[in-house]
Amino acid sequence: MTRLLICLFALAISMGLSLTFPSLSQAGGPVHGAKAAAMGTAFVAIADDPSAITHNPAGLSTLKGTNIYGGVVAVVPSSSYTSPEGGTEKTAFQAFFPPQFYISSDFGLESVVLGLGIYSPFGIGGRKWSDTGLTRFASTDGAIATIAASPAIAWRILPQVAVAAGVDVFYASNSAAAMVDQSALGAGDGRLSFKGWGLGVGYNLGILLFPGGKVSFGFTYRSGVRVKQEGTLALERIAPALHPLFGGDVFRTDASTVVNFPEIFSWGLAFRPNSKLTVGVDVDWARWSSFDESVLSVKNQVPAARFGDIPINFQWEDAMAIKIGAEYRLSDCLALRGGYAFVETPVPGDTLNPDNPDSDQHNVCAGFGYKIRGYDLDVFYIAGIFHNRTSANAILSGEYKNFVHYAGFSLGRKF
Repeated sequence: MTRLLICLFALAISMGLSLTFPSLSQAGGPVHGAKAAAMGTAFVAIADDPSAITHNPAGLSTLKGTNIYGGVVAVVPSSSYTSPEGGTEKTAFQAFFPPQFYISSDFGLESVVLGLGIYSPFGIGGRKWSDTGLTRFASTDGAIATIAASPAIAWRILPQVAVAAGVDVFYASNSAAAMVDQSALGAGDGRLSFKGWGLGVGYNLGILLFPGGKVSFGFTYRSGVRVKQEGTLALERIAPALHPLFGGDVFRTDASTVVNFPEIFSWGLAFRPNSKLTVGVDVDWARWSSFDESVLSVKNQVPAARFGDIPINFQWEDAMAIKIGAEYRLSDCLALRGGYAFVETPVPGDTLNPDNPDSDQHNVCAGFGYKIRGYDLDVFYIAGIFHNRTSANAILSGEYKNFVHYAGFSLGRKF
């Protein structure tokens, strides 16, 4: 009987850590610059401000002198879960504020521009569910933060052709928690959590073509980035029956895992029928299948309790995004912008869970730009509307609903 109870405990532990990572696909929202965001981030063939570093670094070649551009975005996600029996639960209110800062300069050179971007490549976000709610054995808390420093160089090799290359230095931190069902041991819920962080390095390439005055084409490639996260795995409120094995009601150990951020291909077309109107269309393809399987490696294992390395199953799939945006200049000082993006989810039904209740997403975007006293102020708002998603899997069956508000500004200055 003791062995059976330990087996049940080990299964509960494994299920609790099947969700080590919050949704990266939703985190990768429009957080890299307010002008591009207001245009649905259809910016690969436009890329005419310093945030080009994140959209298409070849666009830096269009900037003269020294330019700075920075701002902040508010990301407010909300999710709800409905069980097959009809019970409901909602996430707690959370707001995240990923920043962005860019600088570029031609240093007086004729055709070369250098730039540096500091931004959140996959956003900052997560979800917080109740410690006593319906989702507690799958997830109670999850948050992820990614920050990148990206130096880049752009070269206008011909009047009609610009190329660029850059380096992406990633910092990625992650925290996740879930409750552990210890009822078979005659105890209340335990709590299992992991916090970790790590660094990784990738690269990016861009090209911008200007075959005529009204049309431009762009292409960007961003390599995958491998980040080994090291941190602490904690098991708390351990059942009294297991205290002899874990040395008390709290057990902590070093742990590590590997996150493989996806490579991304982006294609863009921009059309300028007149001096006031610009229209952009982008297609992105992200190799999210890099999120296949992983292992949470536990340093101090407890074999007697079957507490050891924990496999993590993602089985994510490659996904596309289609974007369209427009800018109309009412005057030299004021421009109106709007856009739309359809973002395909990479998360399959088999691994859909409260930390990743992702679904196909529609972003409806609006904003404006205003020039005032030598500064460029860009403001945007986006409604992130998700399809309702129903799962029937071994993690947690039920229906998920999601919505995300994005709002922010960027301020630029040329010297």
